Amino acid sequence: MHRRLTTPTWGLPILVGALLATSGCSTGSVGTAPAAGPGERTAASAEKPAAPAPTKPARVAELRRLLLITDDLGGDYTAQPPKDDAKDDDEAVSGCPAMERLDARMAGLQPVNQAEVRFMYGSSGSIFGEELDSDSPAKLSATLREMRDAFRACPSYTVTSGTTPVPITLAEAVIPELGDERYAFTAKFVGPGGASEVKQIAVRKGNILLHMSGSPGLVDKHLKKAYEKATAG
Repeated sequence: MHRRLTTPTWGLPILVGALLATSGCSTGSVGTAPAAGPGERTAASAEKPAAPAPTKPARVAELRRLLLITDDLGGDYTAQPPKDDAKDDDEAVSGCPAMERLDARMAGLQPVNQAEVRFMYGSSGSIFGEELDSDSPAKLSATLREMRDAFRACPSYTVTSGTTPVPITLAEAVIPELGDERYAFTAKFVGPGGASEVKQIAVRKGNILLHMSGSPGLVDKHLKKAYEKATAG
């Protein structure tokens, strides 16, 4: 299913739904986790061999169980209804060939299974979303790298919703060394509510790909908890 520019956490960085719904209230590290050096062993491997990482996609029900819930976040968070995933032909991306190619390929990048949730913080209107995708590690890795490379190639581009162009400026952001692969970007734009900044992070661990996007402060605050819960299974 091709969800063009509508889902807040999957696909192009900071899609139109997130851009127009989320108000804004350095150099980053992107790549693979460092491997142990010669003669080094992790604490887990010193005790017993690590269990093989799962390679088959997790079921949707399992992904939903691994998503954050309001009890994980503390007070003042409200779960939001899912976004409408219907394709909107009035929305398009332009201004960067790499991003345009990524947009055209979105249908082929969809994972086998996925689950998502969105939260609003208090009455500020600040929103962040989490999505868990599951597929073979090779497929998820290829998807993550293709998206990351397109983002790197596009310091700026434009999303047009109807007749309204929204210029977007991207910048790589710092991300903790989590999982097997990761990236982080921020997007700055001017929407109906004025100047805003949104952050998108993706982390792959085995057959799970975690996406988070929305208010930078909320994404940073809940990333570790989301990662730990998503990879606990």
